[in-house]
Amino acid sequence: MTNEEESESQEPLIISAEDEMTVNTSMLAIKKTAAGDVTGLRTGRSVDGREAGADVTDDGRVVAHTAGPTPQKDDRERRCGQILVNHLNAQGSRWGVPQLAPGGRHEQGVDCIAVDTEDDTIKLLIQVTMVDRTDTWKQLSQTKAAAHPETTVDEIVESVRTAIEDKRYHPKKGIHLALDATDSISSALPPVTDAFRTAYGEWTAGLGYEGVYLVGPENLVARLDRPGAGRG
Repeated sequence: MTNEEESESQEPLIISAEDEMTVNTSMLAIKKTAAGDVTGLRTGRSVDGREAGADVTDDGRVVAHTAGPTPQKDDRERRCGQILVNHLNAQGSRWGVPQLAPGGRHEQGVDCIAVDTEDDTIKLLIQVTMVDRTDTWKQLSQTKAAAHPETTVDEIVESVRTAIEDKRYHPKKGIHLALDATDSISSALPPVTDAFRTAYGEWTAGLGYEGVYLVGPENLVARLDRPGAGRG
C-alpha cells in the first residue's frame, strides 16, 4: 500500500438496511434504515484484498467479520494517518501526505507526521493505535478470515475507552490520537461512536490530546473528544 493509493477518499455507497451486500473493490458501503439509522458497514480494499463487515442487530448486538491478510504495522499506520489527513483536509486543512515518524519502535508518542503544504514549519503529529484487541489478528494469520465473537455496542464502547487508556503514559500535548479501525471495522459503526461520545466524550476531551479520532475505512472518521458532536 502506498500513500497515493489512499490519498483520495471515496464517497460511501448508501444502501437499504434490507439489502444484502458484498464488497470486493476499494469502497465503503453503509447500510441505513428508511429513518436514516446506520445498521451496518461493508468495506473492501483491492490493494491488499481486505474485506470486512459489521452489523448491529435490533437488540444492540454486533455481528462482524474480517478477511484478508494480517495488516502490517507500517502499512496500517500510513493508511490510518492518510485517512485522518483526508478527513482534516476536507474540513479546510492543507496537510501533505503523512510519513512515518523516525524512531520506529522507539517512537515516543508519534507514529506519522504530515506537513502543512504552505508552511513546512507547521506539522501534524499523529499517534496511531489499534482499537481491536481481540483474537482477530491471530485468526487472520492462520486462516485469512475471522468471524468475530458476538458482542454489543456497549462492550465495543468500553474497548474503545481501553484503547485510549492504554496510551495514558504516552505524550499527548499537540498530538492527534488516531484509533485505527480501518481493518476491523466494528468500532467505526456510528452507533458505537455516538454511544462513546455520550458516555466518554467529556472524559476524552480532558485527556490533553489535540484531537482524538476513531478512523474507519475510506472517509468514515469520527471525532471522539467532543461530547455530543457528530462526525467532526
